[in-house]
Amino acid sequence: MPGYGRLVELNTDGVPAEERLAFWRDTVLKRTQPQIIRNGQPFKARLKRIVLERTELVEHTSDAVQALRAPGRSRFDGGDDIAVELMRDCRSALLDHDGEHRLKSGDLYVVDYAKPMQIIRSRHRSSGIVLSRRRVAEVMGGDLSALAGRQIAPRGMAGILRQHLKITLDEALFMSEAERVVATNAAAEMALVILQATRVGTGDAEQFVDGFHVAASRLIETQCGDPDLTPDRVANGLGCSRASLYRVFARRGEGVAEAIWAARIERARRLLTSQEGTDLMISDVAMLCGFRELPTFTRMFKRRYGATPRDMRQASRAQA
Repeated sequence: MPGYGRLVELNTDGVPAEERLAFWRDTVLKRTQPQIIRNGQPFKARLKRIVLERTELVEHTSDAVQALRAPGRSRFDGGDDIAVELMRDCRSALLDHDGEHRLKSGDLYVVDYAKPMQIIRSRHRSSGIVLSRRRVAEVMGGDLSALAGRQIAPRGMAGILRQHLKITLDEALFMSEAERVVATNAAAEMALVILQATRVGTGDAEQFVDGFHVAASRLIETQCGDPDLTPDRVANGLGCSRASLYRVFARRGEGVAEAIWAARIERARRLLTSQEGTDLMISDVAMLCGFRELPTFTRMFKRRYGATPRDMRQASRAQA
């Protein structure tokens, strides 16, 4: 599909001040109708969007605004959309959506565009993964009545989704279209797992292999410095069984324990070859990367890179 995975960026720059809100409402936004909260300054806004067939990754930044649901403006066939949104930066926000919900920076919450909604936000930046209603209904069995306004504790899979949304949208400009497709689909699968867990208590790892694999890889990358990180802890962190996690990795010809050791060794390589680790002793690098014994670290590092940690550091400095 031409343009599949293309990054679209829009802003109010160059639009006459008196026309900006109308431009933003009629040309840019699809699901809400914004109304400016007057502060005496011209309205400013920016949008990033990656659109796939049944999902969309969006980041919206604007001045203080009040927004209402816009009936009949759904992007997808099959009904109004469901979004898992992240309030990245905001001093204060009030969401009226099946009850009042006060939001703060870092909060994850669900928006059901089939239901009445109003949100009042100070200047803000929010990110979200938008899913077709049909796709969510397939995962949850059709009853979506309890989703609107639901806040999601940012732990486990939800914590990883929050991190993934930030990284993907921050780095989208530097990704290829194929990489954006992978990252957006992974965000969609993580969101579906989270929504599924609100109904049945856990997500189905084997139904969402790509999302679970990306989430597990991110968890391993962030926690590999802990020498006690094990496949069991990764599975617990994602809310799935160890057997399911092993099958997710096996489908890619990988092992979970091997992925943990590989992440530790890669972190060590980065520390040894960057300014960040200049003043660290080799034993400190080993400890920071989850190795309890220096000989084990040296042996595994040399097996992976063909050089000892000390030799790699010296070679890196010689090239600087």
